[in-house]
Amino acid sequence: MTTTPAFSLASKRKRVIKLSCLGVLFITLAYAIIVIDPTEVIVENKLSMFEGSYLHRLWKKPPLEVYISIYVFNITNPEEFMRGKERLRVQEIGPYVYQEFLDNRNSTFNPNGTLSFVPVRRQVFVPERSVGDPKQDRIMIPNIALLGVSSAAYRMSPFAAFAVAAALKPLGMSPILNITTHDLLWGYDDPLVRIASTLLPDIIHFQKIGVLDRMFDDGFDTVTINLPESVRNQRRADEESSANDEISDELAESLHEDYYNDVVSPRPTGEEPIRDYSIDLWNGSPGLAHWGYVAKDHWDADRKNSPCNTLQGSYDGSVFPRNISKTEVFKVYRKAFCRTLPIAFEREGEVGGIKAYWFSIQENAFESSVDDPYTSCYCRNNQCLPKGLGDLSPCWYNIPVAVSLPHYFKGDPRLSQAIDGLSPNKEKHDAVIIMQPQLGIPMQANIRVQISLLTNISFNSELKPFHNSVTPLIWAEMSLEKLTPELILLLNLLFGIAPYLQTGFVCLLALLGASLLATAALVLLCSTEATTFEYDPRKSIRYSTVNMIPYPLRKELEKYGEGEVRREPLLIENCA
Repeated sequence: MTTTPAFSLASKRKRVIKLSCLGVLFITLAYAIIVIDPTEVIVENKLSMFEGSYLHRLWKKPPLEVYISIYVFNITNPEEFMRGKERLRVQEIGPYVYQEFLDNRNSTFNPNGTLSFVPVRRQVFVPERSVGDPKQDRIMIPNIALLGVSSAAYRMSPFAAFAVAAALKPLGMSPILNITTHDLLWGYDDPLVRIASTLLPDIIHFQKIGVLDRMFDDGFDTVTINLPESVRNQRRADEESSANDEISDELAESLHEDYYNDVVSPRPTGEEPIRDYSIDLWNGSPGLAHWGYVAKDHWDADRKNSPCNTLQGSYDGSVFPRNISKTEVFKVYRKAFCRTLPIAFEREGEVGGIKAYWFSIQENAFESSVDDPYTSCYCRNNQCLPKGLGDLSPCWYNIPVAVSLPHYFKGDPRLSQAIDGLSPNKEKHDAVIIMQPQLGIPMQANIRVQISLLTNISFNSELKPFHNSVTPLIWAEMSLEKLTPELILLLNLLFGIAPYLQTGFVCLLALLGASLLATAALVLLCSTEATTFEYDPRKSIRYSTVNMIPYPLRKELEKYGEGEVRREPLLIENCA
């Protein structure tokens, strides 16, 4: 019996060890990539909101093409309507398109993990996208100031309505005006507004009244949003490190406890957790005073504060949390809406090959019902507007104006049926935001809202046709058509290409690791068999019919065998 040489077995063992180590290393790397997720690490480091980050630079002055398309409702039968012979008939004219530019100024990262800024918006007319020149096109529209003041007096008392009617009659104001589209949108001279601004300059600080002028009168509001927990923790660590460098450890710990216990302590049990990028304060308040919000230390705060006037937890629409789920419901606030609008997941799809979620405004976004605890607070004196109408009067100096979806889509059907020329349509009139779920930024958006005048007239026969009516004025579509090429490339790299490359690399490493381990096992198995293999020369000649071995050698073999070597038919046996 012979065995494999020692030096050969040793070299095979070394090969087995090397192959095994490489296999384990490749499998460990594959597992580490799955656990660490380098793509997520890159997104976390580069696209989180902290000072100097890529997302912060984009957010400060978003390189987005946002357009506002305006459609106005022109009254086509003013004389017949005012004589009571026909119901109101309107013609939709538009779009008149403006590009909106946003600049988030004075951004300040606060020690308590929030970010404060002043959003400044400006609109520029885009003639090549518009149907005409708003300064030249003339339309017939309701007299907003006259009908608004008369309706506001009607809501007060019969005596007030009678007094206002008597005071307005000498002015000889027409209930329907023939003005340019530009005047309707950005303001026209009105004697009532001029008198009010003179008598009440602190309240009525404008001398012209225009629909867009009032909608986009953001002023210089200071907005404070909550940053992600990872950013808050990092800022807290930086503050501690800075404090430790300048003052004693004991004093730093004392200051830390005193400050953070007051500012960033966990919310009481029952309150919703802080959501990334949600609004924390608006002009220093967590709620809307025009809807009755009072400070939390107010004796009647529990009764007065409600979902209608609380802003905390809502969003300004520029950025949302990362890793959005399909069960999310976001409340979006913009001053032009005078309220928060809930949006919910509708469907999943792709935009340019990138995963996207469609969110649309909920059915009850513009509702107010005494039976609904979330919308009953929008009812005034237990009187609620019809389904689909949201009260804007607190933001319009008590002029009875309402917001809705265009053509009263998702609203009470009687609203659109009462006026000729309206035809609600989901594709044209629904409000949708398409978001990239992993990053939480809007990829496309079509926010559509309509402004209407609510009129209730008494003690004024000239205005009787407008009694108990809802008259559409304009509707606006705020759209984000597409992202910039830079953002599209970034999203494609992070969420289109990188995940597949990462998955492919993990599979390749795992396959290599498994192959190397299998090879090592095979080599080890073959080496073991080689060490126990017995070589018997007789088996090679046992079935040979030819005397291929010389006689002396054959005799020697027979000494150790069981007998004479037999000669049988030729059969070649290759293995023992």
